[in-house]
Amino acid sequence: MTLTERQEYLEGGFAELSCRRCCALVRVRKSSPQQTSVQWTTAATSMCAAKLNALVPTCSDLRASIDDAVRAGKLEVS
Repeated sequence: MTLTERQEYLEGGFAELSCRRCCALVRVRKSSPQQTSVQWTTAATSMCAAKLNALVPTCSDLRASIDDAVRAGKLEVS
């Protein structure tokens, strides 16, 4: 894998999305209806109302925000 391909794999297709509850800003990519990738920043983790402490941070409010964005056509499923 070339550096360009690696960068595209890690960063391509992501869109910024704010949680409707706490406004934490994350980067989200929907690769399929079942698969969602979320890139959390330190700031987003500290803002999250769920007070994330899991190895893989998840938040039901953010999940709902992602689902709403997909239904509204603001986040594309690739």
